[in-house]
Amino acid sequence: MRRNVLLVTLLCFWAVTVTTVTASAKKQPLTEPTWVQTGGIKEFPTDLYITGVGSAQVTYNDTAAAQAEADAKAIAQVAKQIEVVINQLSSSFEREVSSSTKGSSSQKDIWEKTAAFVKIKIEGVRIEDRYFDEASNRLYALALFDRVAQGTRISNQIATLQSNAAALIREAEKSRQTTGKLNRAVAAYGLAVKKMILALRQNQYLSIIAPDMVHPDIPADIAQLQADLTAFLTMFSFEITGGDNQQGVVSGHLNDPLQVRVSYQKVAVPSMPVAFKFVDGHGNIDVYARTDAQGFASTSVSNLGPTGKKINKIRAFIDIYPSDPQIQKELTALIPPVYAQFTYFLPAVEDTKIAVVVNDYNLGNRQSDSYLANRIIQTLSQSKLKIVKNIPAELVGEAYDINGGPAMDKTLNRLSAIADIAIVGDVKATTMDGTVTSGLVFTRARAMVKIFDLGSRTEIANIDVSTKGAGPSREESGRRSLKKISSQASEQVTKEVQRTLFGR
Repeated sequence: MRRNVLLVTLLCFWAVTVTTVTASAKKQPLTEPTWVQTGGIKEFPTDLYITGVGSAQVTYNDTAAAQAEADAKAIAQVAKQIEVVINQLSSSFEREVSSSTKGSSSQKDIWEKTAAFVKIKIEGVRIEDRYFDEASNRLYALALFDRVAQGTRISNQIATLQSNAAALIREAEKSRQTTGKLNRAVAAYGLAVKKMILALRQNQYLSIIAPDMVHPDIPADIAQLQADLTAFLTMFSFEITGGDNQQGVVSGHLNDPLQVRVSYQKVAVPSMPVAFKFVDGHGNIDVYARTDAQGFASTSVSNLGPTGKKINKIRAFIDIYPSDPQIQKELTALIPPVYAQFTYFLPAVEDTKIAVVVNDYNLGNRQSDSYLANRIIQTLSQSKLKIVKNIPAELVGEAYDINGGPAMDKTLNRLSAIADIAIVGDVKATTMDGTVTSGLVFTRARAMVKIFDLGSRTEIANIDVSTKGAGPSREESGRRSLKKISSQASEQVTKEVQRTLFGR
């Protein structure tokens, strides 16, 4: 009985083994398949499929690694073919549009605006077959992209985007009937345009992988949406109510905020998204704002950069889609913005006037001549900056608190009449320790210097340096320490001036 059971078990094991080996043999052809040489084109027609072949050497019997490499190369071949077609079409359309004297907004023009942003998706790629060449110890993989299957999926996505855009357009048209809901209308239009731009990108992709499934109505839908939104935006108006025609300075702030009032058919609009953007010039700006109940929106501008232009401009406009800069960029290309434009004046760096006021204290006694101020003036004079050397004597001797307060505000206010930037500082030397036996007095010196934009009374740089020194007497030790700290601090001040004014 036991023998019979053992015999049946062995027969079953043999049958399973034979089945497994047979199945393996079917998966692994003994002769080289034709797709290895032809790339699969004969087996899979190019109008229905895109194929790619990749291969990898099997080293150290690591078949899994070779398979992964071969698969990746095959998939990359498929993606490369799609990418090449896109680049060819984009370049062709770009040449045709650039040669056009009318600059039409035709399908070619739309392609130019969107082709560069087409997302190449290859989710539909699958590995159809593999082959191992024992003679060369090389593994091959065939990747297959089903145009029809992928095209159907993309076509369904486009239809959904079109349907969503249509619903948003209806919502926008309903909301624009009420002043208090105009912000909702703008938001709905913005989302609708975004979805149509995404649909256009997908449609361009579809025209490459499955041309028969292209949605021909998308360009007309976008043109209609473009016309409706343009007509809607032209009903808005901007009034500059503050901050225009200001005088700035490189690395400084504009003293007053930029403010606009947004109206729709002469009625103030609340909660409207407004964007502020440099047209000429650059710096830090609060880009996004919303109008208040009276229709006012404002922003602040700081850290103005050198532009080489005396007159610079900042534009305020309705922000149709604030959360996606790329969509906003495309919207600006499709929809001419309604805007207000601010102007600010920025003198060239070489024309910037700098006043240097520094008080030295030698062990509690204020020096009549500042080592640090002299070093700063000497160093800066080597540049093209204009150093104000004839500072009124009463202003130089005026007491102020380097950390701020009314006395500092008064000093900065008086300096603003003669300069654009002020370098204000304190240098102090104090006794640390003295020993009778050595005859040396040890001192510590500290220099604190701040750089101010006098137009806005804004601090744009801060330097704090300290050092130790020694000398045979209190006065000599103090002077030695002051000279040493002045040399170190002036180098730091010069670096800050170069960084803030020249961006170096």
